[in-house]
Amino acid sequence: MSSEEQPTVKADAAEEPKAASPTPIFGASSTFGGTGFGGFAAQAAAADSGDAAAPPAAAAGGDDEEEAGEGEEECKAEFKPVVQLDEVEISTGEEEEEALFDAKCKLYRYDNDAAEWKERGVGQGRILKHKENKKIRFLMRQDKTLKIRGNHIIMPGTKVQEHGGSDKAMVWSCVDFADESQRMELFCIRFASPERAQQFQAAYHDAGRQMGELIGQPDFVEQSEESKAADELAAEVEAKAKVEEEGGEAKQETAAAE
Repeated sequence: MSSEEQPTVKADAAEEPKAASPTPIFGASSTFGGTGFGGFAAQAAAADSGDAAAPPAAAAGGDDEEEAGEGEEECKAEFKPVVQLDEVEISTGEEEEEALFDAKCKLYRYDNDAAEWKERGVGQGRILKHKENKKIRFLMRQDKTLKIRGNHIIMPGTKVQEHGGSDKAMVWSCVDFADESQRMELFCIRFASPERAQQFQAAYHDAGRQMGELIGQPDFVEQSEESKAADELAAEVEAKAKVEEEGGEAKQETAAAE
């Protein structure tokens, strides 16, 4: 074999593995055909032999890049929802009322069967006056859920008094409609400060006076015997607990002195 034919043999040997290599997945420079860096060696041999033709892999890679560029065009398609929902205004019934009192509170109701106070909810306790018919009601909604936990017309003569053992709490009896059915309830409302509790008491009594001028004094204004008994029982339980607490503290002081 002559020295002039030797470059041709090298070129053929370089082209042979390229024909068997798979089409590049990520362009001309990325191939997982197991050839490693053989492609670069073949290109260097071709350059030394004077072969200016581009390798098939490079040509194929150029086509792939053009196709990828065409596929990256911004999608301008618009998709409409299957169901169209219209905005609906929800009425709370408070739009035609003005607030005579509004404060954060915790509301309790007395459970006669269990003979104990049970928490009703935490939220805004409000005394609202209707702008047209002038009727006044108490309304309390649970925080976040806005569920009604107390809702009743303030009747003339209703007494709101300080709850035994706490100057931040007030108790009163009423016919409540929070569960959409009239029910006799004994409520206890607790505020963050004694001043706020006194403001509530004054606002409730003033609302009762205005309702008396509007609808007149009802025949029955006093608490029922059941409500009175429940309130007295709750006061006795709290007084007993306070005495026991004070007795425990006295025993601890005596033991410490000894």
